[in-house]
Amino acid sequence: MLMVGNGVAQDAGIDVEQMMTDADALVVGIDVTTRCAVFDTSVSYLSPLEQVAAEIRLGEIISSASNALDDAPDRIAQMRAAAAEQTCGTAGLAPYMDFSRQIARDVIDIALVAWKSIDVPGCNYFADEDFMRAAELASSQAQQATLEGEANRVAYIEQRGAVWSEVFAANCANLGFEPAKTLPGQIALALPTD
Repeated sequence: MLMVGNGVAQDAGIDVEQMMTDADALVVGIDVTTRCAVFDTSVSYLSPLEQVAAEIRLGEIISSASNALDDAPDRIAQMRAAAAEQTCGTAGLAPYMDFSRQIARDVIDIALVAWKSIDVPGCNYFADEDFMRAAELASSQAQQATLEGEANRVAYIEQRGAVWSEVFAANCANLGFEPAKTLPGQIALALPTD
């Protein structure tokens, strides 16, 4: 059942080559943030929350691409090797950061839309205390969040968020459900607490 949420991104009408281009940009954004953000302030790297969100979307793309392309793992490995060669602090990184941040914002907004209606206390998730605190924070932030952007972006975010909400509702009494491994769960755990 968990794959239902990921399946939204795996529409048959999606251009696989465009997904691979997106994956390449995300790989660079994630890799240089990991390597460079601690000591280089000349580029606006991803925040920890944005990095988690970008990694979630990259995982969705890799999953979809692996189903459509035999050489997807090799291509992703080549992307990672090329990203590792990027020099920290160069102006050429800005478009990668901007794209990764935009994708991350979409993923975060999807999670917050879902958290508006996810009922963690009313379900038997048997998650640990850290997750329960994160879910409470996410639910609180979701109530205050507003969606911005073009109508098609807002519709996409609301539709994806509704699917995740349905996944949680359908698994309310499922003892094997692992909410921390879902898109909303990962974002909840990554939300800053201050």
